[in-house]
Amino acid sequence: MKESYKPEIFDKALPHSIVNVQDEDAFRTARLLAREEGIFVGMSSGAAMVAAMEQAKKQKNSYVVAIFPDGGERYLSTPLFIRKETKENKEQQLCFYNTITRKKEAFKPLHQGKVSFYACGPTAFEPPNLSHCRRLVVADLMIRYLQFKGFEVASFMNFTDLDDNTIIGADKADEPLADFTDRHISLFREAINFLGINDFSGYPRASEYVADMIEIAHELIHKGYAYEKHGSVYFDISKFGKYGQLSGVDLSMIQVGHTVDLDNYEKGNPRDFTLLKRSTLGELKKGIFYETDWGNIRPGWHIECTAMSTRHLGETIDIHTGGQELLFPHHENEIAIAEALTGKPLANYWLHSGLLLKDGKKMSSEAGNAVTLQEVMDKGYGGREIRFMLLGVHYRKSMHFTYKKLDAIRKSLKRIDEFTRKLGCMHPGLPHPVIGSLVGELEDQFVTALDDDLNISGAIGALFGFIKKVNPILYAGSVNLEQKNKIFSLLRKMNRVFGFLRLEQCVLAPEINRLIEQREEARLRRDWETADKARTELLQKGIIVHDTANGPVWEQGEACKVCENAPRNDR
Repeated sequence: MKESYKPEIFDKALPHSIVNVQDEDAFRTARLLAREEGIFVGMSSGAAMVAAMEQAKKQKNSYVVAIFPDGGERYLSTPLFIRKETKENKEQQLCFYNTITRKKEAFKPLHQGKVSFYACGPTAFEPPNLSHCRRLVVADLMIRYLQFKGFEVASFMNFTDLDDNTIIGADKADEPLADFTDRHISLFREAINFLGINDFSGYPRASEYVADMIEIAHELIHKGYAYEKHGSVYFDISKFGKYGQLSGVDLSMIQVGHTVDLDNYEKGNPRDFTLLKRSTLGELKKGIFYETDWGNIRPGWHIECTAMSTRHLGETIDIHTGGQELLFPHHENEIAIAEALTGKPLANYWLHSGLLLKDGKKMSSEAGNAVTLQEVMDKGYGGREIRFMLLGVHYRKSMHFTYKKLDAIRKSLKRIDEFTRKLGCMHPGLPHPVIGSLVGELEDQFVTALDDDLNISGAIGALFGFIKKVNPILYAGSVNLEQKNKIFSLLRKMNRVFGFLRLEQCVLAPEINRLIEQREEARLRRDWETADKARTELLQKGIIVHDTANGPVWEQGEACKVCENAPRNDR
């Protein structure tokens, strides 16, 4: 605003004091005057009202007169008084980047208000590493935000418990296959709980759907898309004209010996992929086989996911998700099987999360650089710290893992915790004129960011911007009970998506409240010795008291022993 006032427009020596008002505070107060009081004024008047309210806090038993120097008419051509779009109006703005169309698209489910969601889950042969965890957390973010938007979500994530890796792993561990995979699935279920991931509607296991897979193979042979050779069944990709539509792979560029499933079987074309594999001698001895018209077989990886997803969610799913590393060949092969079978798209929206990198390479057990969740836990990092880190970058971008990044995340969470603890533990004071506008602004920014292909970093940035603006107001003790509850109400709504905020409110024991009151009474009668003694006693109990123009404001320290939400280690 200072740019609008030329030098010498007024004598700076005349006022008793000059109040500097931020432009945003002036705008918000002008809007507040129009909305709450029906007074239609401009930005300068908004600034005058902010200054008047600040002055009123310092005075007792007296009036403050605010002179409004401008009206709101000249702002009618600006966005100052335009009502922001409501949540209902924004429902249709939710969009996702669809891998198969290579563009952002407005999300429109098959059935209004309901979403079918399938996530490619882990193979149960190794403990959860951070790469697995990122895929799980991103899928959880997607489901949480769909539910936040009011959709009813039917969500399924599979466990692959019957493939080359599980069979080889069980053999090395000298365990029955079922025991080996059960043990690893239990580890993943524990990881899901530890990372604050809400339960999916179901967790199908591949071994439970072999009959469906055999039926699919029969139907594909009947339709001419598959063939049997030496006891195994293969998908003939030359018969499926749309092969490569998801990944963009050019079949002419696939070298012989680098097939689309890397299976060591005798195919009619090395680029074809396996649907059902003839069981090996070792598998037959261990009872890992299923009797069919073609002999003893076990299913291939790609047909497993197709069978499970279509069984639970129908021929066409709204959203199919997984990591970018699954794009080719796995998801490409899933599409070929399903669309050849039904003539319909397997999924309308394909969402893929970016790779997790370590030392510049994709994190995986094959690369030898996988960091397990247990390793990170053993170093003292909690579930919400790991969750926050895995959500901190847009889900489609690659993320580089370092322990320094986790340390930075810990500091960021501490900033949020200090804010929510301060807000939860402070004694309500006088209302502040801009809190309502700030809360509305945060909600708008949160929804706008996540509607745009789940821009989680934008949503988190909006939260930190809000904290930066509100912290000085809290230190001044200028939030009343209604405003405090309004902030917490919004944070709880946001945490339905974030899943990493800690939002318990403190309730002080009566004796602590009395001690705070006694200290304030001593301070007002200038009994500094008694006041200091009370402050020391409070500090020993973890309560820090700040004196403000509106009375004492207290907050919870690191060693608080009197509040329910005292700082603690994460799960």
